[in-house]
Amino acid sequence: MNTSRTSFADSSADRVRPATRVLAVVIVPFLVAAFVICYLVPTRTAQLFAWGIKPPLTAMLLAAVYLGGAFFFVRVATAKRWSEVALGFPPVALFASLLGVTTVLHWDRFSHGHVAFFAWAGLYFAAPVFVVVIAVVNSRAARQAVIAAEPRLPSPVRIVLGVTGLAELVVAAGLFVLPGGVGGLWPWAVTPLTARTLAAVYALGLANVLIAVDARAARVHLQLEVQTVMLTLIAIAVVLRRGDFAAGPGAGYAFAGIVLAELAVVTVGLIGIARRGAAAARLGHVGGHRV
Repeated sequence: MNTSRTSFADSSADRVRPATRVLAVVIVPFLVAAFVICYLVPTRTAQLFAWGIKPPLTAMLLAAVYLGGAFFFVRVATAKRWSEVALGFPPVALFASLLGVTTVLHWDRFSHGHVAFFAWAGLYFAAPVFVVVIAVVNSRAARQAVIAAEPRLPSPVRIVLGVTGLAELVVAAGLFVLPGGVGGLWPWAVTPLTARTLAAVYALGLANVLIAVDARAARVHLQLEVQTVMLTLIAIAVVLRRGDFAAGPGAGYAFAGIVLAELAVVTVGLIGIARRGAAAARLGHVGGHRV
């Protein structure tokens, strides 16, 4: 008897709830629209977005997160198991919450009469609540689900991602709490509003911490894929907007190098999971049962 197989009842408990799929489908168009504006025409955010973002590099970094988020929520809408997407919800809730608070703190900087502002405000005031509620409901339902034995993320990758994630959370805290002081040290020009916006972006480092703590292939695989999307777009943005760096283009290339290094670690993690999964499958066939 194959004791590693998840039971029917457990599989049912681990399913993605209909309300979760609806939330995902509703959010995706907003994220895609924001990506198109902030990444493809970052110099026109004052006319097309909820507020004018300067320099354009900041808009493009935010846009990279938007497309990564759209990719994530498309996968949520089509996922078979809650365990495959669960780790993505805490970082999303933190990101949206910080931008909601930022909106209140810098209310006068936004284009209140623009339709994009209504979308922005509605998203960041409502999304944290809905995301948290959805995550709690799904997690409670899936609590009794048994996850079969599976490959795990290689330990060196876990350590690097964990340390990176903690560092990003420290940066996020500094930018949010002391936007003037920490923002003044940033490699390109930021205002208190853009500093806190970048804080929300760096707060997504929580995903790396969760990946390092959990490490189970089925639970971290999607998060690594999402990071691949975001980091690739950020690296491209940094090179394209290298002139936005106060210290000159050289600083832009150095920053891009750091982003590419993290992307390399994420890629190694994905390759490691794939190889361990293939090895486990071979052992399962040799043993005459599924692993």
